[in-house]
Amino acid sequence: MRASTSRTLAAAAALTLAGAASALAAGPLKGKTYQGSAPVTGVTSEGHHRIRLYAGGYITVRVATSGRSVSVRFTSPWPVLYCRTQQKLHVQSTKAASISRSGSFKATIIERFAAGPGSNSITQVVTGRFAGRTVKGAIHTHAAECGGTSTYSATAR
Repeated sequence: MRASTSRTLAAAAALTLAGAASALAAGPLKGKTYQGSAPVTGVTSEGHHRIRLYAGGYITVRVATSGRSVSVRFTSPWPVLYCRTQQKLHVQSTKAASISRSGSFKATIIERFAAGPGSNSITQVVTGRFAGRTVKGAIHTHAAECGGTSTYSATAR
């Protein structure tokens, strides 16, 4: 009877430790920068067709030292669009987005081909969920006739 009780306690302790470890792995690593390649393909918003994208560069996700917020940027001067453009981006602005207890976030990036008012902007809504050293999510592009959705994955550096 005594051996059975100690085995039960040992099993309960092991499950508790495993649960605690998985809970820690669910959130972001504080103060780290996650980087991954920009998406290569995506699905258009109007036709639901999978097409090749020409954005290039990387997606960079920076976690604040507090671990409570994140900022997202693209390194390429070409936007994640679902139609070809020869224009390069000149403005990319974003605000820090809060990270939920489950490790997910939703950040918005506003991009423009020219500084100042006038030209239509492109809105990239980046959602993601942290799992320790990786973050995976989607990029929802809102642009007249060139919108769509793609996925990304980034790893802590």
